[in-house]
Amino acid sequence: MRSRKLYDGDVGYELRGQSSQKFRRKAQVKNENDIEIDIPNGDLTKGRIFFNHNCAGCHDLDQDLYLGPSLRTVYLRRNGSKKFSNYGKDLTAYKFYWTRKKLWEFLENPEKMFPDTNMQLDGVKDPFLLASVIDYLQYLRVFTCDIRGQKQII
Repeated sequence: MRSRKLYDGDVGYELRGQSSQKFRRKAQVKNENDIEIDIPNGDLTKGRIFFNHNCAGCHDLDQDLYLGPSLRTVYLRRNGSKKFSNYGKDLTAYKFYWTRKKLWEFLENPEKMFPDTNMQLDGVKDPFLLASVIDYLQYLRVFTCDIRGQKQII
């Protein structure tokens, strides 16, 4: 499979010499504006330390615990896609992807976004620390996972 520029400027993928719009890859995020927001860059070390102190009690990186789902692949994962029984009712009702913007809104004040959430975090008030946690979650998805979302040895 190789990419090929089509007549209208879109990029399609050629299969056996034929190019067709139906073979185009679809974006994971429907609204591109959800990705491009002004979130400051954080520090991965501070994000890892915050995760280990505040999140690791209920969440594991690789397997679902009784209190919370795994978070290694949470970045750009569809909300409610994991078969986890302890989500709040509101959390599974909405269909969206966990982009940087959604992670920012949720971690800033989880009960404001989902009043019925079971998450015990009151919210991260420091913007730099919040950006650090989001950068750490993005790092885990992008640099420690392969294409299928499986853990990769680095």
